[in-house]
Amino acid sequence: MKKVLELKNGETVIIRHLTKSDVNGVWFNFNEVIEEGLYLPVFFPVKSQLERDTWYVNVKREKEVCIIAENRALEKPCNIIGQCEISNLEWDAAAHVGVLGIIIREKYRNLYIGRSLIDFAIRESKKLNNKKKIILSSFSTNERALHLFKKLGFRVVGARKKQFLMNSHYIDEILMELWIDDYLNDHS
Repeated sequence: MKKVLELKNGETVIIRHLTKSDVNGVWFNFNEVIEEGLYLPVFFPVKSQLERDTWYVNVKREKEVCIIAENRALEKPCNIIGQCEISNLEWDAAAHVGVLGIIIREKYRNLYIGRSLIDFAIRESKKLNNKKKIILSSFSTNERALHLFKKLGFRVVGARKKQFLMNSHYIDEILMELWIDDYLNDHS
């Protein structure tokens, strides 16, 4: 299953499931967002092909949902411009809960790609993995993401004060959750 988005900048983006051939593009995108130093609590890019391939094998083995946004007008590995993953929690009793993570390349933000990735990932995680609830966390400074999450129906359930130390500044971590059936009723 895939979805085609016509962006307001005239470009076309395909929203679809991850394939093996996307791995280097996903990590190229991830490393670009790391270098911004604003949205991920990670300091070093992922360079190892073994680490990249191991991640892919784990996603497939654990039956996690990873949805990518691809701009086919761009050459690999630059063609992957965003990704949304809903991973599993480690606890058996929390098999109904998925953990959402999303990143979008800077040039492609505010074009409804994030909303489309999240919507697709939520629907697929219910259909494929019988997830009932999605949780996530965000930097308190990421106002754009927090606005989108709230607009989609995520509720703030807590905060971890001074959870991250980035560029000599402490940043709070905002914790959010969403019940998938509520989301689907509101976004049919």
